[in-house]
Amino acid sequence: MAKPIRFTPKNSSSGWRINIPAKISETGKRQQVFYRTQKLALAAADTLKKKVELFGVQARGIAPSLAEQATAASALLAPYGVDLIEVARRFVESEKRNLASAAVEDAIAAFRATGESWSFSQSTAYRLRGEKLINHFQGRMLSTITGEELQWHLSETTSGAGSFNQGLRLIRAFWRWCAKPPRKWCDLEAVAHLEGKSGTSGEIGTLTPTQVSAVLSAAEKHFPEAVPGFAIALFTGMRQAEIERLKPSDVTVDGITVPAVSAKTKRRRFIQMPEPLAAWLKAYPITDSVTPRDWRRKQTAVRRLAGFKVWSELVPRLNIEPRLEATPSEDLPEWPDNALRHTAATIALALGKPLEQLIFEHGHTGGLEMLRRHYIGAMPKADALKIWNVRPASRQKLKRAYAVA
Repeated sequence: MAKPIRFTPKNSSSGWRINIPAKISETGKRQQVFYRTQKLALAAADTLKKKVELFGVQARGIAPSLAEQATAASALLAPYGVDLIEVARRFVESEKRNLASAAVEDAIAAFRATGESWSFSQSTAYRLRGEKLINHFQGRMLSTITGEELQWHLSETTSGAGSFNQGLRLIRAFWRWCAKPPRKWCDLEAVAHLEGKSGTSGEIGTLTPTQVSAVLSAAEKHFPEAVPGFAIALFTGMRQAEIERLKPSDVTVDGITVPAVSAKTKRRRFIQMPEPLAAWLKAYPITDSVTPRDWRRKQTAVRRLAGFKVWSELVPRLNIEPRLEATPSEDLPEWPDNALRHTAATIALALGKPLEQLIFEHGHTGGLEMLRRHYIGAMPKADALKIWNVRPASRQKLKRAYAVA
């Protein structure tokens, strides 16, 4: 059994001497180191003993290549006042967090499993946002995703300030849940500094006659099953959540009944059948449901196909030329918040519908003054008439030239 290495200071004419064997010397040769006082020599001996205890006899030095790397790394870190040990410690801590984290798709599945008390709209919103997160970050551990990446993700997958801010709220709620014990899959740093977007104060966004034609035409060509939903929104101003809850029996030749359970105001209301909507529903009759399967995904795809700056993962799967990517180009116009509902209200007032009737049919809750301020005079009557007179293409001539791959 090898004798333990001792570092006993010896007094000499040159000072207090410590002998360092070659096998642990930094030079690889036997060394004698001298100290002015016994106290300094004893302190140095303690340091050497701890070094041997921690690292063994290999503590005498490192390979030349590793020494070069260490020197280069130290030079890079010097301006930041951080040494190699600190960097190594941070790296180890980061790796521990990553190992204790969860993959995005697994975390989203676990989060959605807790949503038994969520409303239908809340559940749908979390599902759609979860699908977008998985599409962008599949396979990534939550702890590795940065705030900058989340900000970019929201910019790429939303249109308009309202859509962006809603997505931001959903991501923050999801991140907070994941950060809580016993999960601790991530920390809140990634979402702490995310910034929302400010909308245009005092103004609403509406569609032009050309844009309305483009939207309905895109729906006819690519997703004819979605045409009723678009037409109802455009010519009645119903909210998206209300349209999604409609049953085929709620829509008759006389008009649309919005049940109290479906209405935001929780009051039943009846909307007279507008002439253009009757024409669209005759060309595209409602069958098993008012809105089709994957309605919201198809909505975003139609908006993108109509020329708006809307992210759509469905568009790249269409057999069209030229092929479109999920991410739109920067020069496209934004899709206005509540564009179809705002356009419907603006058209109705421009064509002379009484304000009181509009309040009832649209289920408005903001009062007369809000409607006057936002909608009256927001669209020329000529443009309103052009939109009112948009009609479906001939079903005999229309060919569904594109299909989902």
